[in-house]
Amino acid sequence: LPKHICDGRQRLPSPCRTRLRCICLGGNMAPPSAEELLQKGKQRGLDPKSGAESFRPPPEVEAYFAELDRVGRAAAVTTDWWQRLLREDCRQGGGWVRDWPVHAKHPEVTEGYVHRDIAPLHYVMGRLSPMYIERAFSKDFKRATWAVYFGPYCSNGDQQIGVGNGGAISAVLDLVTANLATLHVRGKTPTASLAVKMLRPALPMPGLFRVDAWVEKVEGNKIYLGGSFGDGAGKVFDTCEAVLGIPTPQGKEGGQNRSKL
Repeated sequence: LPKHICDGRQRLPSPCRTRLRCICLGGNMAPPSAEELLQKGKQRGLDPKSGAESFRPPPEVEAYFAELDRVGRAAAVTTDWWQRLLREDCRQGGGWVRDWPVHAKHPEVTEGYVHRDIAPLHYVMGRLSPMYIERAFSKDFKRATWAVYFGPYCSNGDQQIGVGNGGAISAVLDLVTANLATLHVRGKTPTASLAVKMLRPALPMPGLFRVDAWVEKVEGNKIYLGGSFGDGAGKVFDTCEAVLGIPTPQGKEGGQNRSKL
């Protein structure tokens, strides 16, 4: 039977009155597993109109980005600050986790996360992303650190490579703060505002950069985070302040559960 996911409070047809198999998040039935959520995502990707498989690029384009990822991985392997974080903080029993959850509702499951594949249509981390990203987060979901390799198309140059493009940097800061907020609250956190301060040119390009994000506070239905973009050796090129909403049930109108930010 098809599945219906509810939170146990929605005034929707109950499992007893429908032919749906209900995965109830607020009742007695177990929430969907990580594997079920992954399979659901893959099924969405097969949609002939808007699914990711309908927009797969030519093999030559995929080969270009595969080479970009190879160069990015090689840069990460030889970068001291990143390897030290993986070795000391992400070790067994450490306070951090390498990679990234396959779904925010299952932060304990990082196996199966593959760069570009988990969100192929995403502007920043999808198939056509001009950057390569490796990620880690603290087990208390209060901090995240990413190693981000900016390829040549992340620059502000025209006929020659320039410095790191401010739009590309802002997009990464937007993504890291949004991802961390989602992990922290275990739910959707739409960005309400993002203020980026560009302090100095980001160099060298192409190159590997350190991106950090941290939770500053949660007040009511908003979560506040800070972030930085630097070289990992103490030099910070950009900082940001982000405010994200935490949707909360507002009431039931017309038989549907409304949310308010």
